[in-house]
Amino acid sequence: MQSLQFSTRNAIMDIYLDVRAYVADVFGGNLEDVSLDWNAVGACIHYFDNRRNIQFRLWERAEGHLGIPDMTLIVINISFRGPADTAHSEMTAFVHWLQQTAKINGFLHFADENHGPLTTDQVSGCRIACYRLWPTPANVPIIP
Repeated sequence: MQSLQFSTRNAIMDIYLDVRAYVADVFGGNLEDVSLDWNAVGACIHYFDNRRNIQFRLWERAEGHLGIPDMTLIVINISFRGPADTAHSEMTAFVHWLQQTAKINGFLHFADENHGPLTTDQVSGCRIACYRLWPTPANVPIIP
């Protein structure tokens, strides 16, 4: 079995600590309620409270599973309860923050295992909704 790269382990730990801080600072939750479960290809992060259900995977490699590319954050379940406008705005803010946090920590793709491929910006060959967080090298401007 191939072990995780040191840099990936550090990135996952940084995201875990960031999620704990977000839970405490934004949700007013107990940061001890955020769990990190390591596996052979990365880790899973879980948080549950009476209004929120957050579960996602951080995979260094998918080893061909569903065509998921390497370095992907995969949403298992993110749901918020409460008044519709509040729940929607909190969830939208959290997902945006999560995407930015994943990108800052070196994850290249964002996927949702509950949805089929996207009609635009879909990562080619991936059989679940998945898009690239970083621009492709051809789209990166060259700075003199």
